[in-house]
Amino acid sequence: MYELEFRVEEKKIVSSEFFRVERARVAWERWNGTMGKTATRYALRRGDSVGILPVMEGSGEVVLVRQFRYPVSGGEQGGFLWEIPAGMVGEKEDHEKAARRELKEEIGIEPRRLDPLISFFLSPGAIDEMIHLFYAPVPKNAELERTGGNPHEEEDLLIGKFGKKRVLSMIANGEIVDAKTIASILFHFSVGK
Repeated sequence: MYELEFRVEEKKIVSSEFFRVERARVAWERWNGTMGKTATRYALRRGDSVGILPVMEGSGEVVLVRQFRYPVSGGEQGGFLWEIPAGMVGEKEDHEKAARRELKEEIGIEPRRLDPLISFFLSPGAIDEMIHLFYAPVPKNAELERTGGNPHEEEDLLIGKFGKKRVLSMIANGEIVDAKTIASILFHFSVGK
């Protein structure tokens, strides 16, 4: 595979309050082999995250959480989105350990096993975050609470179970609009378990 070259002439962290925001002056090789002009680009430096698709054994129902997301609160959902359990990978924490922690925090389940699904960049034009998705079978006799979340993070999550037909219709009609959730569900039902 042919790799084009690029150069970073200058980079600086311009904000680090919650996310690190980096401003850089960069130039990259064009497809015709010439170097392009230097341009300013910004990047959110957030780090990796994990998402877990919990599926009830026997019924095949998908377990989702509904939570408030301020950045999208002006949208049609009013900020309340159905999502798979997910979160950031902590320092000195591998992806599987982070996935186990998040599943326990958000829906109260400690999975017997986690199977990797796919990994991808969420929005590579702006953010360096790569999400690593996992499949987690949930024992059919597991009792899920109605709500969950980490109180130290002000999480207040509604927990719901949805069959294949219902969850696919939720994607089709815009009830589920979260990319990681859509990707994990579609991957699961097309090539997954």
